[in-house]
Amino acid sequence: MLVAKQKRKENIAEYALYLYQVEDLIRAFKFDIDLIQEKLVANYQTNKKTSVEITEWYNNLVVMMEKEGIREKGHLQFLTNLITDINEFHIKLMELGNEKTYIQSFKSVSGIIAELKQKNKIANNDIQLGLDTVYGFLLLKMKGTKITAETENAVKQLSQWLGGVSKLYKEFEMGELEL
Repeated sequence: MLVAKQKRKENIAEYALYLYQVEDLIRAFKFDIDLIQEKLVANYQTNKKTSVEITEWYNNLVVMMEKEGIREKGHLQFLTNLITDINEFHIKLMELGNEKTYIQSFKSVSGIIAELKQKNKIANNDIQLGLDTVYGFLLLKMKGTKITAETENAVKQLSQWLGGVSKLYKEFEMGELEL
C-alpha cells in the first residue's frame, strides 16, 4: 500500500508493474491473508495503525481478485481500466503531435511493439503490451534465465518509452499539460 501510493504519484507505469507483482504475490500466497500478513506486512517497519491499513489493503485486493475471478491469471479490473486510460492518453498524444520528444520515443519502439503484437495476442493495447513485456522480462531476470542482449535492449527502449508516457501522464493529472 505504501509503495503503491508512492508509485501512483510518481510513475504510473511503475505503479502498474508493482500491482502486477502484488497480484502474483497474492496468488503465490494462495489468497491466504494470514500468510500475506506474516510474510509481507510484517516486513514493513511501521506502527500498528499503518500495519493494519496495509493488511486491509491486501485483503481488499484478495477479495477483489476472488470476486473478479482472476485467481489463476489476469489483472484487477481497476488496473485494466487504468492501463486503458493510459493507452487512450498515449493515442491522444500521438494524434495531437505536440509532444515531439514523446512521438519520437514511441516511433523508436514501434517496430518492437509491432513484433510483440504478433507474439502476444492477449494484450489489448500498446501500453499493456509494453507493461506485459517489461514485467515478463523482470520475472525472467528473477528466475536467472539467460536473456539476449537484443531482448535487454528492446526492454530498455520500452521502459524509456513507458517512462516518457508516465511523465506526461503525471503532468496531465496535475494540470500541467493540457490536451
